[in-house]
Amino acid sequence: MTNPEANSGWIGQWSPGIGDPNVAGWVTVVLYVAAAWTCMVVARRLRPQVKVREVSQREFWAWSLFSLFLWLLAVNKQLDFQTALTEIGRMLARKQGWYGNRAHVQRMFIASLCGIGLSCVVALLIVLRGLGVAVKAAALGMCFIGVFVLIRASSFHRVDQFLGHRLVHLRMNWILEMGGILVVLGGALARRKGRIGVKGQGR
Repeated sequence: MTNPEANSGWIGQWSPGIGDPNVAGWVTVVLYVAAAWTCMVVARRLRPQVKVREVSQREFWAWSLFSLFLWLLAVNKQLDFQTALTEIGRMLARKQGWYGNRAHVQRMFIASLCGIGLSCVVALLIVLRGLGVAVKAAALGMCFIGVFVLIRASSFHRVDQFLGHRLVHLRMNWILEMGGILVVLGGALARRKGRIGVKGQGR
């Protein structure tokens, strides 16, 4: 029997709209925008130095890509596109007949994401080898945020329970997501002020 609410939105039960209309949700959006803007400013300041080979082109592109992804995540925070991804997964599971075993698939999905996340960290550290601590810290923060957002999209019951727990009146999902953003923002601010440059130097 088909669930009458299964297709109540554009994709399953998802429709575009404000997905997290509370103070914490909007604070997270502001942090995403602040981090995206700061990374963009860093990239713009480094661009002239790249032309005269004072700064590695890898670092310029790293900050540029961080900025792009953070702008997209700022929009996604309220439009909640990962919920649309979750709904697509549920629709496929029902259609293909494995919805009853979805917990096993979700566990495999989360384990795969963690493995991919670790691989990305190693790859980024290799690609950014020889660059400053600031860009490496920002890269680690970006990896964490990416894995966090995708794990939330898995909608695994135990993960949702953990993220719903409160620590000093703050939900774990707020702490983790904002923490990742703050790591990126901190790295970008340090680089913008010229405190941590190539090989830890000031430029």
